[in-house]
Amino acid sequence: MYRALSSLLFAAALTTTLPIAADSPGDEPIDIRADSGRFDGGQGATRLSGNVLIARGETQVSADEGYAFQGDDRSYERFELEGDPATWRAIDEEGVEIHGRAGRIVYEVANNRATLSGGVRIERGELVVEADSGQALQVEGRYERIELDGTPARWSTVTEEGRRVEGESDRIIHDLLAEQVVMVGNARVREPRGSFSGQRLLYDLNTQATEGEGGIHMIIDPEAIDERGDNGQLDQ
Repeated sequence: MYRALSSLLFAAALTTTLPIAADSPGDEPIDIRADSGRFDGGQGATRLSGNVLIARGETQVSADEGYAFQGDDRSYERFELEGDPATWRAIDEEGVEIHGRAGRIVYEVANNRATLSGGVRIERGELVVEADSGQALQVEGRYERIELDGTPARWSTVTEEGRRVEGESDRIIHDLLAEQVVMVGNARVREPRGSFSGQRLLYDLNTQATEGEGGIHMIIDPEAIDERGDNGQLDQ
């Protein structure tokens, strides 16, 4: 009864004042905004509708609608949001902005984990990744890794020289600290030098080197090598 009453009071306040902050000891406050909010007994959560915005520190999630779930201590611990699209914004360990969008985003407060599904698109600098689903993982306060799955998942980037590089695989792991893209399962990289394929490939965004294992297959364009002046690197 107390939990339902507190949620109803939250909904009323949300409708009239919009900004709401919920504090947990030692954590950053959560700023919840929406056009309206109402407790949904069937879901056991507060339903948020219209211009939903969840902000906590440098992480922001926006959507058309969704649910805010409370834990046993009545603090908000999970948000399940949907939009056309829903969007996610965060800052990585290097201070670079990451932007994501998807049909559905689940944001877990305790570990700042964002899980995206349905038409997922992640942008970080020149790197763009498109997938069916994915999750952004945080370690000690900043996002360090993004894991995405698709049939296939695809990525692309533009090098400092203006060359476009593309890749695809069943799973893509973007290591934000090492500036690397790891492709697992039916992996392929296409670039001006040629194409590389294997069961596991690693592409270094800084050096533009490709490493791989698992039945490596390379097709090299000699003209592209001559123009570049080297042949990059591929380790088995």
